[in-house]
Amino acid sequence: MAILRCPRCALHQPLCLCDAIEPLDTATRVVVVVHGKEAARTSNSGRLVPMTLRRGELHQRDPRTGALDLDLADDDRRAVLLYPMATEVLAPGPRRLTLVVPDGNWSQARKMARRVPGLAALPRVCLPPGEPSRFRLRSHPDPRRVSTFEAVARALGVLEGPEVEARLLEVFDRFVERTLWTRGDLPKALVTGGIPDGGLTPR
Repeated sequence: MAILRCPRCALHQPLCLCDAIEPLDTATRVVVVVHGKEAARTSNSGRLVPMTLRRGELHQRDPRTGALDLDLADDDRRAVLLYPMATEVLAPGPRRLTLVVPDGNWSQARKMARRVPGLAALPRVCLPPGEPSRFRLRSHPDPRRVSTFEAVARALGVLEGPEVEARLLEVFDRFVERTLWTRGDLPKALVTGGIPDGGLTPR
């Protein structure tokens, strides 16, 4: 009998993280625009953004019309697109930001940045150099490429401080390590926060 997954965090229900997450009240608004194919993947990390941030949002284009219900107009905020190939490096400024993050593999994210109405015209920023990705659920030949949630955590580390980044990455590590455990790829003793009792066994 298949074990149901949580509709929010996508972990198997006995491993659900949702009740243990206290959303952070950050000054930065974070808007994740997820590609349709990426949204269906249980390893998608962008879904953690609205769970962990009070000003975190997850949006997806209408699969029939291609329309995106997204309002970025705000006189008090500057909207920017987080894009790895940008020349401007993200840095704190005098205005609060709306940070827009395309969520998908590199090809999908690049196409969204060019084609999705409202995204193509945004000024683009990239992250400063950092540590290799901790996203062990997928592999990429370039260690500088990080998952969507890691990118958001690092961006907020720049804008809001290292404590915010650390708290987000703690949730990320739990998500990754619980998934690895269910795959039989990580011993229970090495899972951050442990494995809750619930009768689930790894493959």
